[in-house]
Amino acid sequence: MSATHPVPCTLHIWPSRWNLPSIDPACIAAVFYLQLTIPGKFKVVECTDPDVSPNGKLPFLIYGHAAVSSLSTIISFASSLAKSTTSGARDLDASLNAEQRAKRTAWCSHVETNIGDLTAHSFYYLDDNFSKFTSRTLTSMLPIPQRYYVPERIREMHRPRLEAAGLWTKPGSEPEKALFGKRPSKEDHKDEYARAFERDRISALAKASFALYANLLDEQKFFFGEQPTTLDIYFASHILLLLDPPFPDQLMRSILEESYPTLVEHARNVQAEVSQIPQYPIAPAQKYSLLSLIPRPFSNPVEKKESQLDETDLRFRRMRWAWFALAFGGVACYVVQLCMHTVIIGADRRPRRVQTHEVDQEDQTVVSDEEGGGENEGVQDGNE
Repeated sequence: MSATHPVPCTLHIWPSRWNLPSIDPACIAAVFYLQLTIPGKFKVVECTDPDVSPNGKLPFLIYGHAAVSSLSTIISFASSLAKSTTSGARDLDASLNAEQRAKRTAWCSHVETNIGDLTAHSFYYLDDNFSKFTSRTLTSMLPIPQRYYVPERIREMHRPRLEAAGLWTKPGSEPEKALFGKRPSKEDHKDEYARAFERDRISALAKASFALYANLLDEQKFFFGEQPTTLDIYFASHILLLLDPPFPDQLMRSILEESYPTLVEHARNVQAEVSQIPQYPIAPAQKYSLLSLIPRPFSNPVEKKESQLDETDLRFRRMRWAWFALAFGGVACYVVQLCMHTVIIGADRRPRRVQTHEVDQEDQTVVSDEEGGGENEGVQDGNE
């Protein structure tokens, strides 16, 4: 692709951390897949507002004027580009037969459900991990005021799914913390036993899921041979998020490294395949403030220099500023009319007050004259 043409695809993902492309497994999988299929033909925009996505979730891909949301749709779109001989795209699953493709689809769904639940459990259920790590990580990248409520909202979004999977203790049996003072020693022992039992139960569930993929891998480099496929991308994106983040509670990492080293090696192999390809351009997450709510025509000089805007973009930009001008003009006219109305009412009321004051003075003068006349008559009668 020549340097004079813009990059056609723009992938919006959660920001990168811990030497990983993103903090979200679906975003990591999208980056890995595009890097292996259309290298050099997409750019990444780090985003912290999922509401800009058509389905309210990240990642999503912009291709021209079309928006492609959800990981599965992005992969389908990228794989469709491989059918064109001029696109230069690569199909990761081209070597799979019909039976292997069916297994790939089923296992990818299993990864999103089971391994995805274990990843969410590490990030959002464990109190030490969420309060000391996950919440602080999200807060550091979110603007004000979202940083004060979004981390807890994301946690609550994962809660029903984890409860259904048995990875989130029900409220009735969840160990409660004392609000005032210290609990008796018996209660402390009960909580310790409950937490130890819960940890053993979670470990058993995790080992059961990891064992399935260890058997599927069966000492191969990748699940279907010597080349990575979509299933390898799905699985590695979750495992890397269990290995690399510095969680205070490293339960999942210890299970993987001690009991399933082949899965750790598999994730590193996928990461190595991606790292061999030149890095894609990255736009950092946009910083927001209260001033960002005010439109400024010269706030983004980079876009102002671009000359590749088509007629539709230019027309939309003109109409947007025309709407702002019309809105501000209407407000200004309303304020002027309101001020003029206030001045007119004030001018109408002022003379009435003067007339009333003059009438009161005349009445007082008449009363004074009458009283004066009565007194004079009394004096005259006395003289007589």
